[in-house]
Amino acid sequence: MADLEFLQGRIAGYADYGDGAARHHVDKQMRAYLGEALAAVRERLRPTGPLGEQIEGLILRCEFSDQRVIRAADHARFGREQIDRIHALDRQIVETADRVREITSAEELGPLLDEAARALDERFGALSAESPGSTAGAS
Repeated sequence: MADLEFLQGRIAGYADYGDGAARHHVDKQMRAYLGEALAAVRERLRPTGPLGEQIEGLILRCEFSDQRVIRAADHARFGREQIDRIHALDRQIVETADRVREITSAEELGPLLDEAARALDERFGALSAESPGSTAGAS
């Protein structure tokens, strides 16, 4: 199954990257999907210490728009290859969120939090790579 089809099947009304308004909405959709999974596991497992701080930080990141992501999406010139890459990263975020929902112990949480944060960072990097004046994709 193609990444876009997967996303449309998992997230009702997945906005995609067709225009600027849709890009803002898809960012919100992705953060909400991950944030809901994180909030549910936080309530269920009640992690403390560094793990508790890590999940709180990631939940906070999901609650508010990252203006760097918004600017990058606003200025990006998306080609088919770039859109496919971002769909793959969005799929990774969804799959990570789904695994977060399924875990049963705090020991399983740390690596998934790292994976979720990395996917969000890579998504920002992919958006930035297509923004005019960006050096994110330059060698």
